Amino acid sequence: MAKKPTTLHAIINELVDRTNSNTQRLRVLEQRSEVLSSRANTIEQEILNLNRHIQRVMLSIDTKTKKIEDRVRKSEGILKEVVKQMKKLATTSKISELEQLIEIYNPIKSQFMTREEVERIIEEKKNK
Repeated sequence: MAKKPTTLHAIINELVDRTNSNTQRLRVLEQRSEVLSSRANTIEQEILNLNRHIQRVMLSIDTKTKKIEDRVRKSEGILKEVVKQMKKLATTSKISELEQLIEIYNPIKSQFMTREEVERIIEEKKNK
């Protein structure tokens, strides 16, 4: 390569060209940096918005869960009371026994004898 003449004017032109080139590169890098910074800020905002939304959803789920727990507790209490009352109810065998006793002591269907009738029958049997 042939060496270029190094005149003051040529050196200044070379320095100006390099400075302009470096300045242009710096502008491009600054623009890229601004774009990346803007994207990072947008992502941060989206993350914050998502966190707020998640917190609201979690509160809603927590509230609904508590309501369901209360309903389950109430239902369990009611079921315990129903079981307690059912234990007090008569079984079918007890009801059958009661029906038989009522049938036996039913004055309409039963034939009761008075004391006088029993004494008279006994006297008749003695006399025979």
